[in-house]
Amino acid sequence: MYQLSYFSRATPDVSEEIISGILETSRERNKAIGVTGCLVFHKFSFVQIIEGEKRHIQSLFEDIRQDKRHSDVTLLWEGKNNGRNFGDWNMAYFTESDERSANGEMKNFERNLLLLSELSADSTAVLNMFWISVRKLISGEEI
Repeated sequence: MYQLSYFSRATPDVSEEIISGILETSRERNKAIGVTGCLVFHKFSFVQIIEGEKRHIQSLFEDIRQDKRHSDVTLLWEGKNNGRNFGDWNMAYFTESDERSANGEMKNFERNLLLLSELSADSTAVLNMFWISVRKLISGEEI
């Protein structure tokens, strides 16, 4: 099992429709090649961890680097792992709106991500880097 984690920023023209398209395509492609992971899209930034066969992970990451919808693609960590950490996971995605922010839904989403990061505290290096990056994204720190 091979894992890789990265950070990137969405280009200004990325819309909710484009994100939905990315999700649909990614789910189909990743299932077909046995790739799992978790993608967090928040504040126009992506933090993702992907896991699977090394050749598939490296090919997928190269595609992400070439994808014009991403900018500032930064590899956070990559390496071998004994097994999957996100076998049943897909993506954490929350559509921001004034109404949802007023209802506190954004804060709940952020709290849930922080809770998940705490539950995964003593794990692999790549998983730790992923959750550290998610916490920084939520708090507005530079990744």
